[in-house]
Amino acid sequence: MAAICSPCSYGHDAREAGTVPGVLVDMTSPSGPHLPDNSFSRLQDELQSNMARIHTLLQDQLQSDLARVHERLERLEAHLGLEKRSGAEPNSTSLDEVNLQVVCTDPGKSGSKCNDEKLEEFSEVHFEESVWSIPVVFGLVDVGCFDMLFAGILVFLSLGMQAAFSWILLTDDFIGEGFDAQMDSAKTWRTSVAHDHKHMDLADRSLVSRVCAGDESLILSTNQATLVEHINSFLGLSELDFEPPFFQPGVLLCMLCIIQWSLCVYKELRRIWLQFEATCSVAKSRRTAFLDNSFGSISWFRFCMLLTTYLLRVGIASVLLGGGVLWLARTTSIEELMLNAVALNSILDIDEFVFAGMTPIKIQHAIQNLSPIRIKYSRCRSQLEAFVHFSSLLALICASYFLLLVPLSDTMLAVKMELCGGLQTFVVSYNAETQLVIGLYTAETSDARNLSISESAVQSFKGAPPGTYPEFIRFAATKGLFQQEVSRSMEDEASQYPLCLELDVLNENGNFHTDMTLRPLATMVLNSAAAAVGRAGVQSCQELRAHCDDADGRLLRLVCGDTCGCTDPFSSAWYKVQAQGCSVSCLERRQPKLQNRSCQDLPVDDAWRTFWSSYATVLSSYFGQPVEATQAFSQVNQTLQALGAGGCPVLAQFPRDFLTGTFWCEGTPDLVRSLASICPQTCGCDNPSQVSPLCPPRCRIPNSNASA
Repeated sequence: MAAICSPCSYGHDAREAGTVPGVLVDMTSPSGPHLPDNSFSRLQDELQSNMARIHTLLQDQLQSDLARVHERLERLEAHLGLEKRSGAEPNSTSLDEVNLQVVCTDPGKSGSKCNDEKLEEFSEVHFEESVWSIPVVFGLVDVGCFDMLFAGILVFLSLGMQAAFSWILLTDDFIGEGFDAQMDSAKTWRTSVAHDHKHMDLADRSLVSRVCAGDESLILSTNQATLVEHINSFLGLSELDFEPPFFQPGVLLCMLCIIQWSLCVYKELRRIWLQFEATCSVAKSRRTAFLDNSFGSISWFRFCMLLTTYLLRVGIASVLLGGGVLWLARTTSIEELMLNAVALNSILDIDEFVFAGMTPIKIQHAIQNLSPIRIKYSRCRSQLEAFVHFSSLLALICASYFLLLVPLSDTMLAVKMELCGGLQTFVVSYNAETQLVIGLYTAETSDARNLSISESAVQSFKGAPPGTYPEFIRFAATKGLFQQEVSRSMEDEASQYPLCLELDVLNENGNFHTDMTLRPLATMVLNSAAAAVGRAGVQSCQELRAHCDDADGRLLRLVCGDTCGCTDPFSSAWYKVQAQGCSVSCLERRQPKLQNRSCQDLPVDDAWRTFWSSYATVLSSYFGQPVEATQAFSQVNQTLQALGAGGCPVLAQFPRDFLTGTFWCEGTPDLVRSLASICPQTCGCDNPSQVSPLCPPRCRIPNSNASA
């Protein structure tokens, strides 16, 4: 037997082709039936040597092939985004331990490009659990006809609801007018209602003062009060501030709500983009290839259907973004800002609500079990995407702040200035007869802690037991009498009393001091008179003497006629008339004091000088304007000084007041008593044609002056 082993040549091409070297063993029979033992041993040794060489060659070839396989496996893992296996590199080159290294096999690529390919990552895009994913599996899962029909209806229902919300959000009826519209209404309110005298409260405060002070007891102009409250809380202002502070809580909260809403919309837009990119990465064909919850390819019709849903979603999200930002920027209530932001976010989640609550369970499971689609990300793309996100968010923040919130703050300040700026403490009324606008200064807001007379009356009587006579209130028997007494003048009020209350009721020696009907009435009037002059709690006329000549002491002169000089014909003549509170009964008490009075003028005394020095104060209160500011007062003042110093004889030179046109000897029924009781001679009491009721009776007797 002869054996010839000829190994094949092993070249580089053969290794690259992956072929196994061939070994030819030629064992020919020797001539003759038998071989010597030494020849057999030699052939056996050659055969073993050839087999060892073949084993070595096969081992080398296998290691080379395994290296190429391992290289391709690592490249595949890098392509799929799997982590590289860690572990110590084997040192052995045996069949069981092979050292594999990943190298860049493309000689045309540089090292940096190879490194970029290694840094590429992949992201899995899952189909979202919403009704927008129903078109993905529509017709691909084994469900009933009604399930598919109902699922299609849900898609259109979600689309219709979100589209309807988007349309409503942009309407003027919902989003409202801009804050600029409040300017016109503020101007109208301030000039028409705010200073109307009919809207003063019991504390004599104007309506505008109460609105701007945040009076919670308002039942009028509540819209304006709420508007002022919103402006103050939004801008961080107090009631008296009209300058914007550095920190404005409403602006900050509104900006945060806008950012939060923008992030919600950006999340939706990014989700739509990833879905679109994943859909585009799937191969397109005439028919959809769907196997084991994975797409091999999708049809062009399904791709167009998905593309339509993406476009609709982008449109709805864009409309909601713009409308939502505008709505939030027009929300002036801090309490409503957060609620509005949450309400906007729920509109974007309608598709998820419908999917979780109403989508057929088989379609839900089919969508949930869909295999994710992998899309590739590189370092460059990640940075570009981050730059786009940053730029869009920054642009939205700047646009919202400078185009919406800054003008809103300025407009709010302007509206508050219209509502509360300037003087608040006055009211006006128009007299149609005289065609004049009459004004009245009202109480300051800071005076609200001091109760007015009406408020004190309510405060004292609201807790009184039944049957208690009120301390400040005189109740009318009927509604008609109530209206009459409310509008009754002081002159009419003074004529209602047939008694001089101080002398007949309040004094211990009075004829009706023990009358339990008149005495509580007189006490109530005295309490009201004390409160009217700011001395609430005083219960005697003597303690109130200093206020008898006050312009607002009408009720005091009515109840304390004797103390205030209504019964004295020689007291100061100012206010000693029925229209200023002196009752008819008290005025009649003057006549007995004139019986023994001579018909001679009284000399100048302190009472006379006080009368003329009070002229400016009395006339200023009477006209409601300071008479000292008039040009004519300089001339009048010279006359007053002459009258105060010269006495009754000077009265003959200046018998008539320049400002009021009053003849001093006659007086006026609404301000000053006649001076005939003080200057009977100058006033011509001895002339029967000019006899005044205050002329002493002795002036009517002939030659009374001589006898005197």
